[in-house]
Amino acid sequence: RLFKNTGLLIGGDTVSAVLGVLTFAVTARALGTEKLGMLILIDAYVRIVDKLINFQSWQFMIKYGSDALTAKDPSGFKALVKLGTIVDSVTAGIGCAVAVAGAGLIAHWQNWSPEMIRLCMIYSGIVLFDIAGVPTGVLRIFDKFRSFSIQKSVTSVIKFAGVLIAWALRCDLSGFLWVWMLTEIVDYVSLTAMAWIELHRRGFRNIWAEPLTGIPKRFPGVWKFLISTNLTGSVKVGFREFDILVVGKLLGFADVGLYKLAKKLCAALDRLTNPLFQSLYPELTKLWAKRDYKDFRFVVKRMTYLMGGLSLASWIIFVIWGHEIILITTGREFIAAYSVTVWYMLANAIAVTSLPLAPMILAMGQAHLSFWIQFLPTLIYFPILFWMLQA
Repeated sequence: RLFKNTGLLIGGDTVSAVLGVLTFAVTARALGTEKLGMLILIDAYVRIVDKLINFQSWQFMIKYGSDALTAKDPSGFKALVKLGTIVDSVTAGIGCAVAVAGAGLIAHWQNWSPEMIRLCMIYSGIVLFDIAGVPTGVLRIFDKFRSFSIQKSVTSVIKFAGVLIAWALRCDLSGFLWVWMLTEIVDYVSLTAMAWIELHRRGFRNIWAEPLTGIPKRFPGVWKFLISTNLTGSVKVGFREFDILVVGKLLGFADVGLYKLAKKLCAALDRLTNPLFQSLYPELTKLWAKRDYKDFRFVVKRMTYLMGGLSLASWIIFVIWGHEIILITTGREFIAAYSVTVWYMLANAIAVTSLPLAPMILAMGQAHLSFWIQFLPTLIYFPILFWMLQA
């Protein structure tokens, strides 16, 4: 089942990974390094606010939702869906407001133009629609990985078609920003709709009538787990997005474009390995709930070996043919990104090798440990980043 679900997701993620690189390549060729850097900085700022404030409750939903289903407690499952949806919706609204209000502050720090501030405020609308935490958890619990695959493929096709049209019409920065924004909204809305249809089909109805009283007693540690996973996600933002703003501040728009290309090429590998995380976490949660520790250890070890081999092979391929890959995708203007990508992809390969350990920790209910594993390296990372960029 694990490999079947991973295979279904890889089908969609392969399409998404390829189209994601092509979408980025078309955007890069159309805008050039300077304007691409502007778009990337706006996107990075909005994503940072989204992840810092907006609770992504899918991990909590999988952990405690699986426990409720294993215990044959449909009432508890519906209460968890209701709680998670309320948390997602409230934090999405707060996150959108903060993103709009904070646009002026980030613009002052980054020396953005008034036009960039206006576009940033518009783009912040994405956060309001990011209530896909519970839907993601629900679909993964019920093994609806084929639905994920189809949904990702369709939204990737829509985004790629959108940037092609924008390129053909010779749109400026604002045109591409609208394409990126609208396709993100379509992604969130379609995912949410799929999950609620699945809940209704499985007989989980009248969810909003389910009382929330007594949830901490029925599911001990639920609030601690929810807050810990959200804090862990917030710390991850430090690695994934905030460094782009630092590069923009210290080096400039063109260098942001080069650095983002390095991250985007590595993200293609993540797109192919992330399906394992998505399908592995529910499986490990079920094994832990059944106290099947032998298979639990076996799955974690084998997946670690598998990820290590795949990531090392991917890094060697880029070291050999990286120049050609950059020339074909984004053009000679971005060839300076090669050396950065080699180092970034090596670090990414190490991270991919350890990928099965993260869902293992969450399945065991040790979300606080996951937080500290993310937090402590972040404390080391940013002082080094500032120092080395200035040097």
